[in-house]
Amino acid sequence: MPILTLQEKEFLDVFLHEATTSPFLRGPATHALHSLGVEYRDISYIAWAYQQEVPRTSFEWGHAADVSPPLPWATPEAVRLRNEEVQSVWEQRREPAHAPNV
Repeated sequence: MPILTLQEKEFLDVFLHEATTSPFLRGPATHALHSLGVEYRDISYIAWAYQQEVPRTSFEWGHAADVSPPLPWATPEAVRLRNEEVQSVWEQRREPAHAPNV
């Protein structure tokens, strides 16, 4: 079951390319995220989900773009809530499926 929406993947494809390619964090997707008042740390678990669902084919993630895809979140609060949702998925996947009886 996918974690991210198509719109989130499309945005992150460009943003994470900007985050992993020099000059770092300078591009239209980074500008769009910052204009919303959001930093990379606010989407850390969302970025983790992208890594799970869109495997790298090279050192860089995603692709460059002259124009940012639409932001998938309307407000900073929506970003933080979405990041918390994905954090819950991360935590569930990190817990042992079955703990042995002691």
